[in-house]
Amino acid sequence: MSSTVFWSNAAGNELATLTNTWAVDGSPEDPSAVSLVVTDPTGTQTTYTYGGTITRVSDGVYTLDVECTTDGLWSYVWIGTGTAADVEAGTWTVMPSAPRNFYCSVEQLKSRLGITDTADDFELQLAVQAAGAEVERMTGRFFWNETGVRTYRNHSIYDMEIDDLVTITELATDQDGDGIYETVWTSSQYQLEVTEHEYNQTAKGEWWPYTKIQALGVPGGNYLPYVWAWSHQDRVQVTGTFGWLTVPVMVRQSALMIAADFFKQKDAPVGLALSEYGPQIAAMLSRYVRPRVKVGI
Repeated sequence: MSSTVFWSNAAGNELATLTNTWAVDGSPEDPSAVSLVVTDPTGTQTTYTYGGTITRVSDGVYTLDVECTTDGLWSYVWIGTGTAADVEAGTWTVMPSAPRNFYCSVEQLKSRLGITDTADDFELQLAVQAAGAEVERMTGRFFWNETGVRTYRNHSIYDMEIDDLVTITELATDQDGDGIYETVWTSSQYQLEVTEHEYNQTAKGEWWPYTKIQALGVPGGNYLPYVWAWSHQDRVQVTGTFGWLTVPVMVRQSALMIAADFFKQKDAPVGLALSEYGPQIAAMLSRYVRPRVKVGI
């Protein structure tokens, strides 16, 4: 019984090849019927049968390519009946195909640790993935970007903190609290700030996102809405690209160091931490820590 995840270059889809061998007294033998039950990460089950999509390779050997449409842990159960009756179960993991928060790569981690084979690739991949999540936990922000719509509750009529913002497409407000963002602002009615009284995204020596919206209140302009009880609280809607334009080099280096620590934990005695970089990583990431995490609704 085995499973292998690979890329199908022809179709562009990630597939898992599931193979099982039935035998009687050590000799391969065909069951009377063969089926395969696959459960995806959402819990949805699909049953495949021989005579349908399962392929017979040789005596007792059957295989199926399963299209992996969801990231996460998949499971399968081969079922054979008759003389060669047997049930075999297994799992495989599908990693994200577009790893936005992988701030370092498996290849970089292998280079750092001096690893030249593929025996630990699964553990290395998990270490890289976990390191990205740890960077985001430590800093309170993410360093990839996505386009979307987010809403906020403002605590002032003058300005408001927002999630990291690369560019803004539209700013709209719900003035009467009915959940409809009927007032669309023009670019002359507000200003975007990087940090307090900083407006240039490259002023810090590297690119930074906007983190605040300031209402200008110019003649014919607007103020951010007053918010009262028994009404919609998220009165401000921002459409744009959120996150960071590029990943800072210190973030990449920190992720690589954290990933190395995570990977080494597999060989550590129980209860013994192997971290070599704790204070150094904290210092490297300190510039990027948001004192107060504010996430759009």
